[in-house]
Amino acid sequence: MKLFKNTFFGLVAGACLTLLSTAANATLISIETDQQQYQTGDTVTAWIKVNNASETLNGFFLALQYQPAQLWLQSWTFGNGFNDGFGSYAYSAHDLFNGKLSLEEYADWAADMDALMAQQQGGFVLAMLKFTAGTAGQFVLGLDANYLGLLGQSGDMQSPDWAGVSINVQNPVAVPTPAPAVLMLTSLLLLGAHRTRLALKNKAGSLV
Repeated sequence: MKLFKNTFFGLVAGACLTLLSTAANATLISIETDQQQYQTGDTVTAWIKVNNASETLNGFFLALQYQPAQLWLQSWTFGNGFNDGFGSYAYSAHDLFNGKLSLEEYADWAADMDALMAQQQGGFVLAMLKFTAGTAGQFVLGLDANYLGLLGQSGDMQSPDWAGVSINVQNPVAVPTPAPAVLMLTSLLLLGAHRTRLALKNKAGSLV
C-alpha cells in the first residue's frame, strides 16, 4: 500500500511539473510599449511580439482591442517574420468605432523556410502600432481571444497564450504664470538696485 501511495504521488508530482513546464514554454503573443507613463498628446508606440514558438511559423491572425475615445490609432506596420525577401501576404481591417484592429499575415507558399527560421529565432515582431494619447486615464491594450491563432510550418493551427499591457496617461502639469503684481514688484526691485549701484558709482567718482 505504501509503495502504491509513493508511486501514485510521484506520478501526480511528475504530471504537475510537466504541466508547469509546458505552460512556461507555451507560445506567447505579448504587447509591449515604449513606456508605461505618458502625458496627453504623447505618441504611444506598441509592438505585438511572439515568443517561445515550438516551430517555425508560416502566419498569424489576431485582433487588437483598445479604447478608441482615449487612444487614437495613427498607424500600423507589419514585421518581417514572414517575409523571406520575396514578400508575404498581409491583411488589416480597422474598426474605429469598436476600437479593434484585425491583422493577418502569411508567408508565401514557396517561402525559404531557413530564412524565416533565422528571422524568427529568439522571438520576433508581428506588428508595430502608434497611438496618440488623447485623454488622461488608465488604459489597456489587449487581444481578442476568439480571433487569435498561429499557423505552424507543419500546417497545424496553434492557439497561443497572450499578454496585454496597461498604460497610464496623465494631463501635463501646468506651470503657474506669475501674477502681474509680482512681475511689477520684481521690475521695481531690479530698477531700484540698478539706481543704487549707479549712485554709488557716481559718489565714488566724485571722491577721486
